[in-house]
Amino acid sequence: MSPEFYKVLHILGIMLMFCTLGGLAMLSWQTRGAQAVKDEVTAARKRLTMLHGIAMLVILVAGFGLMAKLGMMKGWPVWIYGKLAIWLLFGAAATAVRKLADHGKLWIGLLPLLGAIAAYLAVVHPGG
Repeated sequence: MSPEFYKVLHILGIMLMFCTLGGLAMLSWQTRGAQAVKDEVTAARKRLTMLHGIAMLVILVAGFGLMAKLGMMKGWPVWIYGKLAIWLLFGAAATAVRKLADHGKLWIGLLPLLGAIAAYLAVVHPGG
């Protein structure tokens, strides 16, 4: 498959991840971290968390597929490590958003900022 295919798949995974994290942040913000007594809230949280996991897998597979197509698998540039660290943070974000639900407004601002840093690393390639 072409590098363009992997780029589009990678971006699709990123969009899905942000949608799910936004949904989880809004759900946590609206319920204020209270134990969900309504089945609908619990079901929505489970679906969003499942989609978040799928998005994270798509991002990882497409990212490594793109690296393979571009011949970057032998020696990773420094910025790749930054992207992997941010990927781990986004993976943990689903749990953090749920556990720290009182900070819903913070998540709405912090997560896109983290995404902007990842985009910067991908576009500028600092450190090689």
